[in-house]
Amino acid sequence: MIINDKPPVAPAPILSADAAELNVPRPTGKFRAAAILIVLGFSIVWAMIPFAPGILGAAVFYVVTIPGFRWLMRKHVPRSLAATLMLLVVLLVILIPGGALLSVLIDEIPTAIRGLDTGPLVQRVQHLRFGPINVGEQVARASGSIGSWVSSRVLGAVGGAARGTLNLVIALLGLYYLLLAAEEVWPRVKRYLPFTDEDSEDLRNKFYEVTMATVLGVVVVAVVQGVLVGAAFAVLGLPNAIVWGTVTAIASVLPLVGSALVWVPAAIVLFATGNVGQAIGLSIFGGVVVSNIDNVMRPMVSKRVGNLHPLTTLLGAFAGIEYVGLIGVLLGPLAITWFFELLVIYDKEYGLTDRFNLMVKS
Repeated sequence: MIINDKPPVAPAPILSADAAELNVPRPTGKFRAAAILIVLGFSIVWAMIPFAPGILGAAVFYVVTIPGFRWLMRKHVPRSLAATLMLLVVLLVILIPGGALLSVLIDEIPTAIRGLDTGPLVQRVQHLRFGPINVGEQVARASGSIGSWVSSRVLGAVGGAARGTLNLVIALLGLYYLLLAAEEVWPRVKRYLPFTDEDSEDLRNKFYEVTMATVLGVVVVAVVQGVLVGAAFAVLGLPNAIVWGTVTAIASVLPLVGSALVWVPAAIVLFATGNVGQAIGLSIFGGVVVSNIDNVMRPMVSKRVGNLHPLTTLLGAFAGIEYVGLIGVLLGPLAITWFFELLVIYDKEYGLTDRFNLMVKS
């Protein structure tokens, strides 16, 4: 009789099918899966960066057109037809005029830059000196710098025809499918947000409000001021009225100076060339009408949909113009405002401010 005096061997732990197949404990497999998801997620985001204008554009178009879409739905218009009609509205009201404007700018900007370098004001002051300072040289240099900046930033909006066209297609297709399925998709998206249902809905409403505030408070005000100054230039016979109207729209985001950055130098040029009456007329029109657009329209926007801090508008607009061209006047402030609204919700959910205060006290 053989006696086995070896201690009994404990049975091996039972692993799940996935863990057994991976031959790793469950926690290790979980961390590896999370790492793979993170790497893939960052890769996708990195690949999508060139198309951020199209993605953000779809969101902006959706916010702007959703009131009209819901009105059509209340009139029992089929959902797909209502989405198509809103798409046509975007094409007719925004994209076609915008494309025509860019086409004109491409033709007129080189002429406007040459006009800055050889204009009457530069010619009149080219030999003017103030002590050791050559005023004429400084004016000519400043004019050339302004012209180069305007050219590079405005034409940046159409830089890369293929990418620009693709971003446009992404924005339009994104708008169409958002209108069709946003209400059905939102509950699924909300499941992955690290917030409560109440805070997720609050975040959604805040995004809608700040988008409307940006569109109305930045874009509409800029367009109105640009149109007014461009029309004034055309009436007075000043060259390149469309170019300087566009520059006025961009300059309107600047606090304090705003559109005066364009019409004040124009009035000085008119005065320097002997057109005193036109100079006085442009000064009155710019100071009384154009500059007061901010005082009239921005409070209306703030009362209806919320307010944007001027610093947010300024920094966002110039950062946006730097990266994506002319459309950055809208997308830049919008991205910054979205970020801060997200930060507010995060603070409300997880007490970011309380933790910071605790760290400071300790």
